[in-house]
Order: sequence, then structure tokens, then C-alpha cells
Amino acid sequence: MKKTVAILLALIMVMSLAACGSSGSTPSPAPDSPSTQAPADSNPSAPSENVAAPEKGDGVYTPSDETLVVAHKGNPTGLCFLTVSAVSVNNPTLCTLYDRLLAYNDETNSVDPMLATEWEYIDDTHVRFKLRDDVYSHSGHQFTAEDVIYTVTTGQESGLLGNYYSMFNLAECKAEDDFTVVLATNDVDPYFLYTLSNVPLAMLVKETVDADGGLEAQGLHPTAGTGPYKFVEWSDGSYIKLERNEDYWGGTPYYKNVEIRIITDASARVMNLESGDVDIALDPDATSVSILEGNDAYSIINLPTSNISGIYFNCTKEPFNDVNARRAVCLALNYEANLAIATGSFGELSDSFLPKASSAYVSPEEGGYESYFHFDLEAAKAALAESAYPDGFSFELIYAENPTWNAFAEMIQNQLSELGITVKLVPLASTVFYDYTSSGNFDAHMVNSANPDPAVQLRYFDKRIDFTTMRGGSGFVDAPDELLELMDNAKVALDDGESRELYTQIQAIINEYCPVAPLYSPNKVCVSDSDILGLKLTEFGDIDIAGAYKAG
Repeated sequence: MKKTVAILLALIMVMSLAACGSSGSTPSPAPDSPSTQAPADSNPSAPSENVAAPEKGDGVYTPSDETLVVAHKGNPTGLCFLTVSAVSVNNPTLCTLYDRLLAYNDETNSVDPMLATEWEYIDDTHVRFKLRDDVYSHSGHQFTAEDVIYTVTTGQESGLLGNYYSMFNLAECKAEDDFTVVLATNDVDPYFLYTLSNVPLAMLVKETVDADGGLEAQGLHPTAGTGPYKFVEWSDGSYIKLERNEDYWGGTPYYKNVEIRIITDASARVMNLESGDVDIALDPDATSVSILEGNDAYSIINLPTSNISGIYFNCTKEPFNDVNARRAVCLALNYEANLAIATGSFGELSDSFLPKASSAYVSPEEGGYESYFHFDLEAAKAALAESAYPDGFSFELIYAENPTWNAFAEMIQNQLSELGITVKLVPLASTVFYDYTSSGNFDAHMVNSANPDPAVQLRYFDKRIDFTTMRGGSGFVDAPDELLELMDNAKVALDDGESRELYTQIQAIINEYCPVAPLYSPNKVCVSDSDILGLKLTEFGDIDIAGAYKAG
């Protein structure tokens, strides 16, 4: 195998070790993960060590006249992150067009400099960032501290990305000079720096936005980003064409052009790779990947993530306002068989609402609590008998249609039928799906929660947060008040021991009440020609193609 494979194996080892680490510890704080920059066992409010920004022209490659062709699963909902909700179909393109203050390092589960060269904690809720002075938008306007303030203010005011931008205390965010900015959070946030490395926290240059038709125009013809590739053309539902940003602050990108082709069928994406029509196939189907295993012409990325996919029950309405009805569903699912069939075992099971790779995960055995998230048909029947629906019930299960969800949905439907529970499957387009979940117009929905910050995962179960704010969730109205207090304390806990104890209690309560059935934690799978290097994972487990290159 070529060098790519060795790198991927090293990444897999790193990610596996991270997944096997101390279950209650906070991830080591680093510039590109949702954690403090200071080491996990030190005071996170202490000034961080200065970190040098990467230099141009590192000699890894000589820029090429080639075009990188990428097969992608879906049409973007927009090309400016501040004008759309955060969905995975947008990220491959957005990663190439925009930079963040910090970059996620998937090898170390930490953050590196990007637009910010260094940073220090002033106190627990204020961080000062020094910015590069050689960064320009795709239209040629210089990026400054005022653009950081513009981006975070616009992000919060838009309301589309509340999960990210609501954390900022805008009144105390300020530009101290052209290349120094202080960002403030409303509360102590152990994952603040990690969050800044996420694609939806990319930066825009306000002067470009104003000069080129305003924010909405950026959604169709983006020019205000500072990333390694510039926008050329978007053929709706067909392809997106990009070109090299010759003036990129991080050095000349390898490819002259990038074309992202929209190929909705997962197996067809792999067939296009095999035929030589594309160089990278994102989100391939498990069967196709298995066929390519051992073929030296291709490299397979198969990495565990901190995502969790599950069925979120609408606890505000029948039948799922009944805890025993929820327990019956959880116990009737054959998690192992479903994982193997739906994903080809490219994932991992969890016996908690958190994935096992989460820094906050505590197993039932360690935490001394009961889990209903395992297959036990007799226990499922007993729970149903204790519910208000001893003879069974019916409900609609909605999900954004794709091959994996389709497979899961059909198996769930068959397994629950053994209890007398009738499941009507309602596959939807992504945009329609989020309309349903945001309005609370569902009985249950399947979704992948892609936030490694456990405090964000908790928002799905916070009855003080409405469906619109969360774009879904569980409407967990029967949650005990004790849970709310524990959640509030956990999201600001900086001490490892305290955090572990809080999340142990939280998992015990959520597992007892079953507002969710965690199906699995998906691996991120991608297939490429074996000579392509530089593919990375974003913090949310998407593939970042922006740094792709060939050695030599």
C-alpha cells in the first residue's frame, strides 16, 4: 500500500486510543477541539502557550495543474454558512471556501492555529486572539479583527446556528486593534476552542460581503471567504466548481481546480471512483467499501467519530409521553444486528446517549446505573405491559432519507412489529426533515448528532429548549428537575473528577427515562485513489478535502 495507508493506519490508532482513554476526562484542550487550550489538568483560565502558525511553502508538494474530482452525496443548501442551517451536505464545499480561527487536528484531538496565530485566556470566559495580517478575501479585502466581530454577531443574530453562536457574549467581544480580538462567552465553556474550529464558525470579511451584494448573495456566489479555493460555478443539483486561490495565506493549494459532483446514490459514487471519473468518493455504501478492501489502487478511511445516531422520541405527545412505551422500544431493538446490516459494522454501539468515544462517557458498569439500550425482547414485552398501551401502538418514524437510514428504519419496523407496535416509515428530504423536527411535528425521528461537546448533546434533553432552537430533540418534558441542575453544572465543570461524576448521574437519569434510543456511533468512511494525501476529519466527523494533495 502507498503512504496514504500508513497515515490512515496511524490515524486509526490515534482515534482508537482516544476512544479508549479515561472515560471521564476532558479531551486535552487544544486549538481545534471543543475544549480549553490549557492542558486538561491545569487551570484553563491560564494564558496558553504561544503556538506558531504554519508557514507558506513547506515543500510537501509542487502545485499541480490537475483537477480534483469529488463525488458527494447531496446538493448544498447554500454556500455561505451564515445563511443556512449546519448540515453535512454543505461541509465539503465550505471547508474549501472558508477558514476558521482555529483548525481541528484529528491526529491529536486538539486545535492548531489557522487565522489566529496565538491565543491566551484572560479569564474563564474571555480569550484574546492574535490574527494573521496576511489574509485576504477572495475579492481582495483584508481580514481583520472587525471581521471576527462581524461574523460572530451576524451568526448570533441570524438564529440559524444557535447551537454555535448563542455562546458568545457579544457585549464583551471586541476588536482591540486590527489584528487582536477578544471573544467572550456567556458561561464557562470547556469546549470553546474546539467549537471555534468547526466549519459553521468560519470567518467572513465584511467589506467583501457589503461590496458583493450582501449576505444572501454570498449563499449563491461566495466571495467573502479566505479559504484555499475560490468559487467558480454552482450547477444546482449537479456540481460545484472551484479554482485555486493563488494568494492563499497558507501557501499555494495543490490542485488548480476542484469539482464536487453531486451523486446521490452511494454505490454510484464508488463506481465513479472505480471507473476513474472521480478521485474521491465521500460517504460510500458499506458493501462497495468491503469490495475495495485490500485493493492497493484505493485508500479507505474508516475512523471512529464522536457522533451518535439515535431515535429521539417526542416525549410531549402520545405514545411517547409514556416512559414504559419508550423503554419497550429501546429494549426491542437488536442493536448488534442492525449495526452489522445497515453499516457493514462501520461503527460502534453505545449503551448510553453518549458515544463511547466521548470524553464524558461512563459505562453502566462503571457508573452503577441501569441501561435499557440493549436487546431484551422479554424485558421489552414486560415494559409494554406496564405502559398505557399493553396491546401495542403505532407511530411515525421520520428521517432524512439515505441508504443507511433506510436500512435501519426497515429493521426497526420489523423488530417492533413483534411487540404489536406498528411503525410507519416516513423518509424525507433533508430540508423537509428539519422543518418537521423544528416544529415538533413528529412522533419520533432518527438523526445523527454530530457534536463532540457532551454539553451540546444534553440540549436534546433540556425541556427548557424548544424544538425550533434545537431543530428537533426529544421534548423531554418529564425530565426531573434534578437533571436540569446537573446539566447546568456539567456544562461549566472544568475539573475532570467533578465532570465525570456529573455526567455519570446525567447518564443514569437519561438512560432510566429513555427519551432516546442510541442506535450506533458511526465511523467516517471515505474512499480515494491511493496516491491522494492530506484528507482530514473535521471535528464533527466530516471529510475535509481542502488540503488534499499528491506527494512529490
